[in-house]
Amino acid sequence: METAVLDASVLFRGGVRDFLLWIAEAGAFSPAWSDTIHEEWMRNRRAKFGDPRARLEHARSEMERAFPGANFVPDGKTLASFHLPDPGDVHVVAAAVAAEATTIVTYNGRHFPKEVLIPLGLRVETPDLFCTRLISESAPIVTEGTRLHRASLRKPPFNAGDYLDHLERQGMEHTAGLLRALQHLI
Repeated sequence: METAVLDASVLFRGGVRDFLLWIAEAGAFSPAWSDTIHEEWMRNRRAKFGDPRARLEHARSEMERAFPGANFVPDGKTLASFHLPDPGDVHVVAAAVAAEATTIVTYNGRHFPKEVLIPLGLRVETPDLFCTRLISESAPIVTEGTRLHRASLRKPPFNAGDYLDHLERQGMEHTAGLLRALQHLI
């Protein structure tokens, strides 16, 4: 199963984060992150939306409970060996190396140049591109994760069409488009 590091820019967006974690729960991929990634998304959510610290800590602890092997500690040697356009993102690549990941899922693709990632066997993808690729590789698993995610949404509950509209509004247009053909399964 593929391992993918979920960057803070992805974890920051609750709807996208939850969708990705449900498809991971179904077995589409193995998620990875680090304490630094957690601290970054939580700090940014608090700064932008004023989310209570307890709520953010609860979300983090639920992620850790659901995926106990997903938190990786990058070693200092790895951290010192990369140069990125945004030096503050080196920890993400170091987490990917520690996790033996193949993908970094992020909205900040330009922060992760191919010439740094390719020698490490890494690629960078937006959540939408990542999920469309996963659907092409294992549609039944992604569909099951999608069904589980939709079933978990109770306030408000969504019928399949409304759920896919919701996914589109979360910026997952291509993913929602592919899932429309499988709508009867979600």
